[in-house]
Amino acid sequence: MSIDYAILGILSQRSMTGYDIKKFMQESAFMYWSGNNNQIYKSLVELLDKGLLTYVIEHQDNSPTKKKYTITDKGLTVLKEWVLSPTEPNDMKKPFLVQFAWSWQLNSSDLDQILKRYETQINTQLLMQQNNKQNTYLSPDRTELTTAIWNLIDDNIKRTYENELVWIQDVRKKLAGIPNENDVFESEKRKVGGLKETSSEVFHYSFINKNEISYIYLNDSQFKLCTERNILDIITACAENNTQFVLFDLVTLSKDFLDLKTGLAAAMLQKFRLYHINSAIIDEDMNLKSSLRKILIESGRNETLRLFSNKTDAEKWIYDLIL
Repeated sequence: MSIDYAILGILSQRSMTGYDIKKFMQESAFMYWSGNNNQIYKSLVELLDKGLLTYVIEHQDNSPTKKKYTITDKGLTVLKEWVLSPTEPNDMKKPFLVQFAWSWQLNSSDLDQILKRYETQINTQLLMQQNNKQNTYLSPDRTELTTAIWNLIDDNIKRTYENELVWIQDVRKKLAGIPNENDVFESEKRKVGGLKETSSEVFHYSFINKNEISYIYLNDSQFKLCTERNILDIITACAENNTQFVLFDLVTLSKDFLDLKTGLAAAMLQKFRLYHINSAIIDEDMNLKSSLRKILIESGRNETLRLFSNKTDAEKWIYDLIL
């Protein structure tokens, strides 16, 4: 499916800028394009050349000019013809199933761990979908039919996640009755090597809600962000509290996070981009490693991760983003 039709559909509701189109795609649970500027603006140019769109330049005092796009009658005709055309076959590929296919090599504990991790991801996506505010800014004066259709799309997505959670429980029940020879092997290995079980880190955070902004705040020096599970816990906390902002005190970042060779910082940025979470590190002494500063500069361009010397400036940044 071409991104062109999604853009035509969005603009069939009201005129928008390229930035607004990108924001709408990013906040949508079912529009699967990356929504990056290059992809969107390339399509906008092509649609303009075909006469499917037009635009006007809006000048603003003390702000950059805006190019606002509007769908033409020809564009509406093309959109309607596409809506009436047969859809492409469903893509049922799931990355987790590829991992699960080779999980016969794991012992019961490790197998349960990957199921719990996947379950956490699905629960997080479900929570975010439940807390997701419909993109009413696209068309504040929706008709009853349009509202019903968008609500039904939302219901379809929620049911997909709910069915996946039911499937995970069925997997656990089925595997519970099947002997796992890897358990015996791991038991013997522990006896020989003297391995000890280690408990997982306890996740501590505060939910701050004041002055029209809300965010997850991590400032407990006893908790260190040191595993990908911690990252998923943070994403879940954002979903449960209906916020997309996280502030970290520097004391909560482990040595593994600050060491770029571990890939933990990159993994967090990747997941935060996926869930549209904006985050900031508060470093009063501003003495982060130069290597991590390079990531901060790059990610700061799309507001994924920023650096501030105090919480007040970080809160102002959040406030400016939601305006």
